[in-house]
Formats: sequence, C-alpha cells, structure tokens
Amino acid sequence: MVSETKNTRKTVIKIVVCALAALLVMLVIALIVNLVKLGAVNSRMDALNAQNAKLDRLIQSNDNMIEYCQSSEFVETYAREVLDMIYRGEIVIGGQ
Repeated sequence: MVSETKNTRKTVIKIVVCALAALLVMLVIALIVNLVKLGAVNSRMDALNAQNAKLDRLIQSNDNMIEYCQSSEFVETYAREVLDMIYRGEIVIGGQ
C-alpha cells in the first residue's frame, strides 16, 4: 500500500513536471513568435513614418505652390506669358 502511494506520487510528479515543461516550451515559442511579430511591426512603423515624412514634404511643397499661384505676381506673369495679355494702353516692343 505504501509502495503504491509512492508510485502514485512519483507518477503524479512526473506528469506535473512534464506538463510544466510543455507549458514552458509553449511559452518560449510564444515569446519568440511575438518578438518576431514585434520586429516586423516596428519595421513597418519605421517605413510608414518615412512615408509620412515624405508626404508631409510633398504637401508643404504643394501648399507653397498653391500660395504662389494665388499671388498677383503669378496671375500677371501667367496672363502675359501664356495668354498674351497686356494692360490697356501698354505697347509691346519686340514681340514674337
């Protein structure tokens, strides 16, 4: 009877140790998988931040162009060069 109890305890301890070892292995695998995913996410975030900075520069450039196109200097230059317009009473010398 005592021998059976010892064998039962040993068996239970072996089962618990095996279960804990399996759990530990699963936790290590999950940790590795999550670290790999985290690395991929960080890499993607860096790429998106770089793209965001590029788009911000493009937006700023376009804003500057829009601001210039709304200026009277641009309107006058465009009217003269593209539309061949002149002010009343103005005489064009050396035209094309």
